[in-house]
Amino acid sequence: MFEFYRGKRVLVTGGCGFLGGYLCEELVNAGAKVSVIDNFASGTRENLDFLKGSVQIIEGDLRDINVAVRHLAGYEVVFNLAGIAFGVAFSNIHNAEMFYSNTTIQLNVLEACRINRTGRVLMVSSSCVYPDDAPIPTPELPVFTGNPESVNSGYGWAKRVGELAATYYHENYQMDIAICRPFNPYGGRYLWHGMNSHVIPMLVKKVLDGDNPLVVWGSGEQSRNFIHAKDAVRLMMLILENRTDARPVNLGFDNDIKVCDLVKTILEVSGKSPKVVFDTEKPEGRKRKSADATFLQDTVGNYTPEMPLEEGIRDMIQWYDRNKQAGTFAKWA
Repeated sequence: MFEFYRGKRVLVTGGCGFLGGYLCEELVNAGAKVSVIDNFASGTRENLDFLKGSVQIIEGDLRDINVAVRHLAGYEVVFNLAGIAFGVAFSNIHNAEMFYSNTTIQLNVLEACRINRTGRVLMVSSSCVYPDDAPIPTPELPVFTGNPESVNSGYGWAKRVGELAATYYHENYQMDIAICRPFNPYGGRYLWHGMNSHVIPMLVKKVLDGDNPLVVWGSGEQSRNFIHAKDAVRLMMLILENRTDARPVNLGFDNDIKVCDLVKTILEVSGKSPKVVFDTEKPEGRKRKSADATFLQDTVGNYTPEMPLEEGIRDMIQWYDRNKQAGTFAKWA
């Protein structure tokens, strides 16, 4: 499936994080020579222990342009996953930090790839670039009219700037660049960060920690589509293989679920039955987020996701249980 990557020197920035572990595994299985650079602000070396001996890990902070230029040399392919990406609880009150760090990292990665003549680059953007009133399902809209998602505005603006820079680098320097806009990836290997975690991990943690009542942010009527990390990284690989014209591609499908129904699914899979309370005083973000996958399917060749939501939630529950019992979350906090 991924013969394109066989034997290639590939760097994954932010590769010790949640998605990085899945991506590195797929790349190793495809026969790529994989390296990772990470500053361990949210990722950990332990997240790649299962690939020990197959992946080179480099410590470095890509907010420093000199670090980026030095450590991004010698690669044929770069997947840029580096950045600060937490849940609404963090993003909503740290817009300046989210904007500065994510903008700086993206610009430095692009410039380092230009200087080092990297063959292909994937810039991982976000569905947060879309405005709150975007049509549903959302096609690949131009994103420089109006504001990005309000509860993630600093992060959304940073990702918009990264996309614009990628377009300029493609046009001015003829760089082969792909851009993807993920819609809510989730799965096992998630590194929990307390109240700053994303929606499914946050709910799973509360349920397995025995919270009763189980407090859910928002009305529960807001809906999201989710994609398991294994499917997400495979799509990233296919997008970079097939489209390098810096035209953004949604990474998600039109299969959204209301948060209240998501909670029911988590409780059914976990076998728990706490009282559920919806806190409408807390931010819930856009009423509905769902991707139009037409252009994605045209790009990758009618990909069918392999991980249904129930199985993906079971994967995350098992991961959380194992690591809670092993006491590994304390060093990830």
